[in-house]
Amino acid sequence: MTSSSYFRYPHVHQDLLTFTAQDDVWVAPLAGGRAWRVSAEQSPPRNPRFAPDGKSLVWTVTRGKAPEVVAVPVDGGPVSQLTYWGHAGTKVKGFTPDGRLLVTSAFEQADSRLTWAYALEPATGRRERLNYGPLDSVAFGPVVGDERPVVVSSVLSREPAAWKRYRGGTSGKLWIDADGSGEFSRLVPELDGNLCDPMWVSGRIAFLSDHEGHGNLYSVLPDGSGLRRHTDFEGFYVRHASTDGTRIVFESAGNLFVLDSLDSEAVQLDITLGAATGARTPHLLQAGKHLNEVVPAADGRASVVESHGTVHWLTHRGGPARVIAGEPGVRARLGRPLGSGHVLYVADNGGEEALYIRALGAASPQPRTMARTAPAEAAPAGSENTPVEENGDGGGAAQLPKPVSAQAVNVDTFRVDVPADDGTGDAQGGPGSGTKAAAPAAAVATGATPAAAPRAGDGELRRIDYPSRTRAAQTAASPDGARIAIGTEFGEVLLVDVSAGTMDLVSQTPAGAVGELSFSPDSAWLLWNEPADPEGNHSRLRLAAVAPAAGQERIVDLTDGRFLDFSAGFTTDGKYIAFLSRRSFDPVYDSHSFDLSFPAATKPFLLALAADTPSPFGPTVDGNPHPEDADTGSKDNEKAPEVRVDTAGLAARIIAVPAGQDRYEALHPVAGGLLWQVDRTIGTTGDGLANTTDKPAAAALDRLDLATGKVTRVVEELDTFRVSGDGRWIVTVHGEKVNVLPATAKASDDADDDTEVELDRIVLRLDPVQVWGQAFDEAWRLQRDFYYTPDMAGTDWDAVHARYRPVVDRLGSHDDLVDLLWELHGELGTSHAYVTPSPEEEEGAGAQGHLGAVFESTPDGWAVAAIIAGESSDPQAFSPLEAPGVAVRTGEIIAAVNGMAVPAAGPDALLAGTAGKIVELSIRSAPGGQPGGEGGTATLRKVAVVPLKSEERLRYQQWVAENRAMVRKASNGKFGYLHVPDMMPRGWAQLHRDLDTETAADALVVDVRRNRGGHTSPLVAEAISKRMDAWCLSRGQEPQIYPPQSPRGPVVVLTDEFAGSDGDIITAVAKLRGIGPVVGMRTWGGVVGIDGKFALADGTEVTQPRYAFWFRDGQGFHVENYGVDPDIEVPFAPHDHLAGNDPQLEAAIGVLLEMQQEIPTVRPPELAGHRNVAPAALPPRP
Repeated sequence: MTSSSYFRYPHVHQDLLTFTAQDDVWVAPLAGGRAWRVSAEQSPPRNPRFAPDGKSLVWTVTRGKAPEVVAVPVDGGPVSQLTYWGHAGTKVKGFTPDGRLLVTSAFEQADSRLTWAYALEPATGRRERLNYGPLDSVAFGPVVGDERPVVVSSVLSREPAAWKRYRGGTSGKLWIDADGSGEFSRLVPELDGNLCDPMWVSGRIAFLSDHEGHGNLYSVLPDGSGLRRHTDFEGFYVRHASTDGTRIVFESAGNLFVLDSLDSEAVQLDITLGAATGARTPHLLQAGKHLNEVVPAADGRASVVESHGTVHWLTHRGGPARVIAGEPGVRARLGRPLGSGHVLYVADNGGEEALYIRALGAASPQPRTMARTAPAEAAPAGSENTPVEENGDGGGAAQLPKPVSAQAVNVDTFRVDVPADDGTGDAQGGPGSGTKAAAPAAAVATGATPAAAPRAGDGELRRIDYPSRTRAAQTAASPDGARIAIGTEFGEVLLVDVSAGTMDLVSQTPAGAVGELSFSPDSAWLLWNEPADPEGNHSRLRLAAVAPAAGQERIVDLTDGRFLDFSAGFTTDGKYIAFLSRRSFDPVYDSHSFDLSFPAATKPFLLALAADTPSPFGPTVDGNPHPEDADTGSKDNEKAPEVRVDTAGLAARIIAVPAGQDRYEALHPVAGGLLWQVDRTIGTTGDGLANTTDKPAAAALDRLDLATGKVTRVVEELDTFRVSGDGRWIVTVHGEKVNVLPATAKASDDADDDTEVELDRIVLRLDPVQVWGQAFDEAWRLQRDFYYTPDMAGTDWDAVHARYRPVVDRLGSHDDLVDLLWELHGELGTSHAYVTPSPEEEEGAGAQGHLGAVFESTPDGWAVAAIIAGESSDPQAFSPLEAPGVAVRTGEIIAAVNGMAVPAAGPDALLAGTAGKIVELSIRSAPGGQPGGEGGTATLRKVAVVPLKSEERLRYQQWVAENRAMVRKASNGKFGYLHVPDMMPRGWAQLHRDLDTETAADALVVDVRRNRGGHTSPLVAEAISKRMDAWCLSRGQEPQIYPPQSPRGPVVVLTDEFAGSDGDIITAVAKLRGIGPVVGMRTWGGVVGIDGKFALADGTEVTQPRYAFWFRDGQGFHVENYGVDPDIEVPFAPHDHLAGNDPQLEAAIGVLLEMQQEIPTVRPPELAGHRNVAPAALPPRP
């Protein structure tokens, strides 16, 4: 096995080099050799930097819920925490010329992406914000007399290697203040690339750029002339460059390089880690923490459990767990019980997914050694791919040893002959097809030679390949175990004949992945729901005969796709199909604006399959059935009921179940009834909950009794549920808990029939290195299969895999894998190719607490300099110091926190881990409320507060209020201002907070700067593009505009480079529709959207750019990787932030003032000139 050698974040001091590897910080001789570990936290560190004297190191590492700056002596010693800011964007950048630590963070900002620079005194912890505005990095030049030059690089949307050749609005830019006067200008603006990591080196400014198509190191003179390239990397980007003023060190593909000077060539450093860590060592995991699907067997006595890419058979009431699929470096998923003694699952053994069937109780035959063959696609018809044994004899079927615990065997793919269960025919193509199925063979983890894979006739393991490359989304097994159905992400429905090993295409739709699959009780029919449009707003139920008779139509459309029909299944007696459908049209009036919506449009329905089957809820001649006559599910050895389908008149046999419309999520028939899961949440942001710390209500499970029509709450809280094949048992999952209870009625709290399944019986032992290899390959495959254009936009994706895959063997931690996946995705040069692991958190630690105020050090202690103004309609935008009964005022001193005196560095350290918890503050003030008043004695009082987890929402609302006040002041109170922070529910809420008031102004600024995107741009565009058509006038009331909330005057749209995704789209639509002139800067440039559908086995989310936007009027696909140009460009330079100006908002106001000359504000008419309804005088008779 290759040892870990994936090194990151280098920095140099004299003859020493520091870097990160295996989730720790290391130091090594710059000349190369053995490195020694400086940290031992096994938590991903970032950006280690030597102090100017070389005696200590600083870096960021997770403390609580966010990275914080820590320091440690180079020669060893205790770790000191220097910051308590509680912000995910905190990074160490180096040191200032006067020896203070340079750190970037956005913990005091209204937008968590816009990091600012701080100078931090390591000894005291005191900080100074450097008012260069939002930035990524700062490079201080040599001080010459009074000149103190500085270069800053702009905020990046992501590191250049993670979006290669990015050219959108946030592409990295360099700004230079050549003499320290505070006036900045663009440095090398002619370079069309993504620039970052500026460094002053020997009188020149070095930086990284990809303006020539590849990420390399460049330098220029301070005036921007004399451009030179110093590296020639093409395969991987140069990353994380740093300098000591003469030498530059950087990384590329996890290797470290040094340039001794700008006249030297880059030399790779030969470094060996001096001690191994446990990051690459196989270890045990808790199955419950990585739980995926739990599917019960037909009799409800056991379940197939999927956890972290492994599949297990677990009895519900004690007993050992049995590994079904647990090969290292292979992900298994979609496990289902098959018949009475087998389990099916999908796995990617050999690098491509296939269907596997394993017997539960087969004995393990003795393995036979054999030579390996390369993984391959299914062989052409007529070919033979039987492995050759090492003794040279061919023939014979390979056999697998039985694994003893998860991931205890090492599986490679072999091409073997796998006949059907009866020993005749071929697994893939059926009798006589000549096509052989691929099956895995195994080697014992200790290094034993691979064993032969079994024949299907031995009952051990079978592999059946797909007819063509695809990815399974759903699987289902027929009750008799003879058939398997597979629904794919590409809209295919595949039907497998288990005995013959054949796989046939039943149906395919271009509208997207099919929904739930289920078989009829007699295994004769297959049911699924199929999308009827790519948006997912409509779907139809379809039924296919498993073995259609001659002349019989195989597929029957049960519904026509007018509505969204889903979660369908056969009742246990085979008479009905039960399903959910969004076909209830009982709207609700909106509370904030004139609108109607359908928040709970789903109802349960039955469909009678036979024409003579009555409604179970309708009147009958014999009256209602007795409860004891109700269906109690299938019994052991009981013959399954024959299902009859009369295709004529199906639509007329849809029966409404007597249950009101609701937010139903899932439905499943059970013995004598129906189960459905109900979403009980109200709202989407959580702001409507009783407390901001509350969790949204979990879903509940209800049971309807078909005999009585009575609905009973069965489970109060759950995430998902499944029903056993006999319809008598329910398996529920809630968090890390799995419970089994009867489906016939609600189990009592102390009843033995409500059982919690002990998941700790599953032995989940994973080999990280092989897990990372599988994860990398799967992430690569997902892009290959789901990227929006099959030609990968010109990228040779196979070549990319060949280049990157060897690097996986050098990884030292999961964080390294995430880093490599980001760079892999970056090869696509496309937006929205994200990698999102589970948040890094310190186990058992709480989040940093914040008090919603600005503090300053005074001779009397740390005083409240300002309290951030809150917003009463936003429950997360308030200062704890303004809570009722607290009433802390500016100037008062925070003397102690929970009885501990505030240290010289301020109260932050005492607020660590206190977010959301009650904290006691000791407040010191003088008599009369004047702290430190002359001639008076200071008083001390104690108050209880609950610190915030973040001040971002609070500071955001203050920023909006300040912008609105600026607009009011500049327009003499006549103009309105709206800001839309994103195109998600939060942004929709923010828009409507002041929509009535601001659209009633004479003119309107619609600010979409910093818009984070989402999907509500069509709604926002509709809201801001309304125009007055009429007025409604009434005596004694102010006139009402029609349509409501129409802007009454000209509109200006304000945008910038941080408006992205749906923020790009709203900007483009504003121009296309002529809503108003667009002022600001070119937008982000990312409009190939995602659906967030896929995650790796460990839960890491990986997204594939799948939905490319094309715009009319000649724009086409141009917005992607470019952005939307404003009509009036207004930069926001660093010196504007230094001066406290907002030139973009000022320009927008100026544009509105000019527009008013030509587009006057509409005014309501006087209540005059109306029709006179008085009758005319009666004319005389003729």
